[in-house]
Amino acid sequence: MVRYSALEKASSKHPHDWGRAMASAMTKLAEAARIDGRDLEHDFFFGEELQLRIDEDNDGVMVNLTWAAPETGGAPEGSAA
Repeated sequence: MVRYSALEKASSKHPHDWGRAMASAMTKLAEAARIDGRDLEHDFFFGEELQLRIDEDNDGVMVNLTWAAPETGGAPEGSAA
């Protein structure tokens, strides 16, 4: 498996404010996979397990999203290509 990770800062410590940071991190994951030669779009994450880690950072949090992608060069297993 190939691991991709994306880090994004949220300026609030309140969970309901973290959505934008999580969405940005997911976009960064997809972009990193595309740069690596994978042909995928956001819907290829459907059914995939993503790991989320939240760490306190001064007045906000750091959102770290990790995806363990299959070894294939295309869509994750079980996705329609």
